[in-house]
Parts: sequence; C-alpha cells; structure tokens
Amino acid sequence: MLDGGPTSRDGENGSGPGPHPAGARHRLKSGHFLRLARGGGGRDAVAALRSAQRSRRLVLLRVLVEAVDGHGPEPGTLPPAQAAWDLLARAETADPAAVEAVLLHPSVGSWLARTLRGLRAEAGRDRPRAALRDAGHVHCVAAAAALGAGVPFRTPVPLTDDAVMFPSLGCARFDRTPAEPVAVAYRDEAGAGVRCSSGTVPLPGDLTRDAPGWWALRRLGSPGAGPRAAPLLDDLDPWRHFLRRLPVERLDDAEAAHWQSLFEAAWPLVAGQRRIDPEGIAACLLAITPLPDRSPADVFSGSDPEAYGGVLMTKPATPAELAVALVHEAQHSKLSALMDMTALLRGGLEETHYAPWRADPRPLRGMLHGVYAFLGVATFWQTVRERPGLTDPERASADLEFALRRGQVEEGLRTLWAGADLTAAGEHFLRGVEESLTALLKEPVPAAAASAAQEARDDHRIVFRLSQLQCDTGQIEAWADTVADGAPPPRRLPGARPRTAPVAAEIRTRLVRIRVRDPERFARLRADPAAVGASDTDHAWAAGDRGRALTGYRRQVAEHPGDPVAWAGLALSLPAGPSRDALLHRPELVAGVHRELLRRGRPETPETVAARIARAADLTGRPV
Repeated sequence: MLDGGPTSRDGENGSGPGPHPAGARHRLKSGHFLRLARGGGGRDAVAALRSAQRSRRLVLLRVLVEAVDGHGPEPGTLPPAQAAWDLLARAETADPAAVEAVLLHPSVGSWLARTLRGLRAEAGRDRPRAALRDAGHVHCVAAAAALGAGVPFRTPVPLTDDAVMFPSLGCARFDRTPAEPVAVAYRDEAGAGVRCSSGTVPLPGDLTRDAPGWWALRRLGSPGAGPRAAPLLDDLDPWRHFLRRLPVERLDDAEAAHWQSLFEAAWPLVAGQRRIDPEGIAACLLAITPLPDRSPADVFSGSDPEAYGGVLMTKPATPAELAVALVHEAQHSKLSALMDMTALLRGGLEETHYAPWRADPRPLRGMLHGVYAFLGVATFWQTVRERPGLTDPERASADLEFALRRGQVEEGLRTLWAGADLTAAGEHFLRGVEESLTALLKEPVPAAAASAAQEARDDHRIVFRLSQLQCDTGQIEAWADTVADGAPPPRRLPGARPRTAPVAAEIRTRLVRIRVRDPERFARLRADPAAVGASDTDHAWAAGDRGRALTGYRRQVAEHPGDPVAWAGLALSLPAGPSRDALLHRPELVAGVHRELLRRGRPETPETVAARIARAADLTGRPV
C-alpha cells in the first residue's frame, strides 16, 4: 500500500518471541510505487519489497511450526519445530543479515509453500506423513541461518539423497549411505560439521568454497563498474524447482564456468539500461536454477510468486537471451512482491483470456504479470537499439524484438482496461504502465521490423483461436449452408468458447528471428528444416517467398485440415483481400465450416470458404 497504510504485518499471531519484532508494518512510499508502476523501481523500492517478503516468510514459517508441532512429536527422529524457531531467533540476534539471506533464498519460499499446501491437503489424517517429512527441512533452514550467523548450536537435521542441504549455503555429502534418515549439524569451539552413522563431514571456515564432503553453492559475478549483481547458481537444493522436487546434483566445473561466462557477457546489457533501473533488477535476482535444455531453439525461463528472486531457466544460447530473461523474471518478482503488499485487482483467476505471448488461455492476474514483464523486455530492447556500434543483424534483431514486445504489451493492456476489476491502486499502477508504454509507442521502427512484428502477432493470434476456441456446432452448420447453398447468413457471427486442446509452437516467428539475427545459420537450416521442427514451407515463408509458401500451406491444409499452424501459415501467405481478412479475424469459423463441408462431401477450398464468409458478414458480427 502507499504511504499511510499497512501492507503486511508480522507477529500478530501470538507466537511470542521470534526472529523479527512483533507488529512490524511495511509501507511503500508513493514515489516508489509510481516508479515500480512505470516499470522501474530502484534499489530503495526493491528493498521495501524485500523487507515485506522477509516478514511474509517468517509468518508462513511460524504457521508451519505451529502446524507441525500441533501433530505431536514424530517418533524418534527430529526435535519439535519450535526448536528450529528458537535457533533462528538466536541467529537473528547475532546477525540479522545472515538470517535474511537464508529466509529470502528462493528455495525456502518454494519449500514453505509446497509443504504448507501438503499439510492442508492432508489435514484430515491423524498424521500427515508426507508433509510432516517435508516439514523437517525447517531444521536445515535454522541450521543454515546459525552457520551463516556464526552462533554455536547443535541440532538434528534430515538427510536428502545422502546429503544435508543448508539453504543458500551448500550441502554436506556422505560417501556411504547413512543407516538413519537424520544427521546432526553443529558448531562449537572446534568448528562446524555434520555427523551421522556414516561419519563426519567437517565444514570449511569459508562456506562459499568447496571442501572434502562439502559442495558450496556457486555465485555468479558481474564484471566492471556500475550496478553489480551476484545471484547464486543453485544446482543443489532439492526445493530449487517450484513445481517438483529435484535430486541433489552438481553442475560440472566446465558447465558452471559456461554459466559464469554467459552472465559476465549478459549483465552489462542489463547494467546499461536507462529506463529500467538495473540496481533494482540486481537487488531482486537472488538465485538462478539451471534446467536441462528442452529444445535447441528455445530458452525457457520461469519464476514463482512464492520463490521471490528465483529464476528457473534452460541455458541461453546468447548473452542477450540471458539478459532478457533476467529482466523478464525480475519484473515478475517485483510485481509479485508488490501484489503481496497491496491488492491491484479483484478476482481475475479465470483462465479464459487471450494473452499475445502465451499459447494457452490466461487469467487476468497472469495478464497483468505478462504486461508488466514484457513492458520491461520492450524497454530493454529500446535501450539496446540506442547502443552505438551494433552490427546490422544486431540492430535488425533489436528492432524486431522491440516492435513485437511493445505491441504485445499494448494488446494486453487493452484487455486489462476492458475486463479487470481494478482497485484504486490497480488503476494507479496501470496508469504508470500506460505512461511508459506510450513513450515506447512513439519510438519509430523500420518498416520491415514493424511488418514482421505484426505478422508474428497475427500468426500467434490465429494459431491460438484455431487451437483453443471453437464455435457452436449449430452455427457452423448454418454458416456451411450459407457458403455451400447461398442460404441467408445467420444474424451474427457465432461466438467462440474455450476448448481444451494442445498448444502449438510458434515456428514461423522462431525462424524469422533466426533469419534476422543470424542469416548464415538460417541459410544452413534451410538445408535441414527438421533441425528446428520446421517444414520447407515454413522456411520459404520466413525467407519471404510467399508464393511458394502459399502453395505449401494449401497442400498442408488439404492433407491435415485440423492443423492450426498450417491454417495460420495459409492466412499469412494470402494476398490482401476478403479471404485473408476472414482468416485473420475469425479463423475458427472458417476452419469449422471448411471441415463441415468436407464432412458433407461438398469440399471447398479454404480461400473460397473464407471469401464467402467475408462477403456474407462483416467481421464485427453484423450481417452485410
């Protein structure tokens, strides 16, 4: 909330002494709110968000402690969760910063959220075994805080994959599988270590460095002057993925060095930003979790509101891809933390809305996140466009990405204004977004980039409508009568309702990006289209050979009339006219009527169907 009102509170649950003063209130200055709304924020604004996240974590941790201890002690294993809370309080007294580093580690947020959901889901059982087992990780959290703060302690901790994970620090590994699932972590006058039936792992004095039996979490470093960023490279924590448990693994040295090299090359692209404050981005990038590559052509990145500051991602091919992902996910983290402090919209959970950056229907809350994240990405590319010394492919690529992303934000923002139930703060926030977007929309872009961006957006929308929407069967039949027999058209175009269907890849936009960014690679791929899951027809379209593409897509639709990607390619390859207009605006109707005529044994070409529909009604739904 803005100045003058509380946004989140800690210590109101009667839990008594703990690691944070009771009754703490968090306020966001109006200037900070406005800067965040415009897409930036700065270090001070992000510090306020981080402070609120810290309190939120403590509240959730206290809820977990009381829920676990309410079930009584687990037979013969770990001590009560209250013991972990007490250890955390002692560490807080000695070194608050060390405790905050552990509490705000993204995997701690993932663990807390998933474990609390598990406890709620198993609430009807006498003893929710699985969730209570996961809740034992609270002792690892407390031990990590105590190790970071340098206080003496001794506490049982659970083992995972023959290791003990200390969030934000690293893990102790045993050469032999222990006979029991619990070890003892300690620090005394002789040093720190972890002991179990398999032996003892002494912990090094410097926990940021590997040692026998100790894997330290590596930290990525940014070079040069200016804003610095140093997120952890989290390849160890079993809770590092917000959707599922992962094994305790370790990137080899060469792979870790590659990530460091990518980060060193990517961060200057972020640090050189003028419109999105790089200090704010650095302050909310806490950990990057590398994921196995899913595709040689795509980089995936993701974040979660419960894992503030965490980024999951596959290995980027270029520093620019990494820089874009860092900006994108930092924007998500800022907005998630802001929405924890103050409500921006009411409801908005129904997954029914078209988002121009997603292949599946999205809720309005997701739309708000996408608008904000891609506002950051569009702003990033505008700053890149202003850099001196760009090569022609680099400039053309930046022009395309900028034009595409600002157009997507504009479309998403229209949806929010039209459909979201905004609070007063939400309206204030969207005005800030709109202000920044208006400035971006005034920036000139080359005609080729503007055209390619518009075609990419059209392609995405057509594929979405064909794969995720369907018309009423009776309406399709009535329109088939109009197309085949000249019957009077229905009074209006049919509505389209969501359906559950697989999503389709944006293959043509991917190819255009490659052609613009790396013409030589595009030429090589044309000789082997399947290397990126594309057809020769897709390559012809991306190369600008629309006549050849039109022939190919006509054949593909004839062979596979249910293929949304082929239909979209056909629409984009057609010359301007009624057929193209109908396919651009109501492709699900054209494709549905086409299939109905095939079923009746009275086939017509897709262009004929589209043209007759366009002549029978304008595309707003009113009959001609």
